[in-house]
Amino acid sequence: MARKKSHERSMGTMISTVCFFLMAVFLFLQSADFSDAGYKMRGFVLAVCGVACVAGGMRYVIHDMIAKLRAKK
Repeated sequence: MARKKSHERSMGTMISTVCFFLMAVFLFLQSADFSDAGYKMRGFVLAVCGVACVAGGMRYVIHDMIAKLRAKK
């Protein structure tokens, strides 16, 4: 079965991508609040989770970049 091209995404895929980005925004804001309140470790951990959510939202972009890099070899 052939894989869908990068511009052919399903509705569920688009919804999950938006959810990843919205959670990233929430986590970054919460991270800043914890850091300002003096909970530096909690703020750092939430910031790392925010970065992971951004990476989850960009999973297809990351996949396409890696595929292009592998194709050049």
